Amino acid sequence: MPWYALKTRREFQLEFQLQGEVDTTFFPKEMRTAINGRRQIRPIIPGIVFVMADRRKILDLERRSRDNLDSLTPFWIYRYHGQNEPAEISPRDINLVRLLTANDATRCEVYAKTDYEKGMKVRVTGGPFQGQEGYVQRVKKNRHVVVRIEGLCAILLPFIHPDLLQRIN
Repeated sequence: MPWYALKTRREFQLEFQLQGEVDTTFFPKEMRTAINGRRQIRPIIPGIVFVMADRRKILDLERRSRDNLDSLTPFWIYRYHGQNEPAEISPRDINLVRLLTANDATRCEVYAKTDYEKGMKVRVTGGPFQGQEGYVQRVKKNRHVVVRIEGLCAILLPFIHPDLLQRIN
C-alpha cells in the first residue's frame, strides 16, 4: 500500500478525521516549551500529514475534503511536478522520515574526514540509515548529509560517522 503526503492548514484535525478512513496516518509531532513556559505539542513538519491508503481512496477523500457539504478538513495531495498524479512516497523514504522525527533524533555533523566535500554524493553503509543516499552540504559551517525526498522536503541526517559513508560517483 503506498504512502502519500497531504498538505493542510489544520493537520491535527485532519489526522483525527482520517483515522478509520485510511490504513495508517503518520503526523510527526514534538513537545515544546513556549516562551510563556507552557508545554505544547507542535508539528515537526508543519502542514503535512502522511497517510497510507489506496490511490482511489485518497483521491476520493481529497475530493470530499473540497466539497462544501462534507465536514472533512480540506487537504491537497502532493503531486509529481507538472503532473496530476499523486506522488507516492516509498517505504524507504517514510522510514527515513520516521527515523529523523523520532524523539531521540539529533542534528549532528559529519566530521573528522576531509575527503567529503560540498555537493559530493554519498551512501550510508551502516547503522539505522543504511542504504540512504544524499549529498554533503554545509549548514551553519558544519558538514551534514542531506537527503532529498523529491517534491516534499530535504532532511539533514543525524550524525553519520565518516567511516559509514561511501562516495558515489
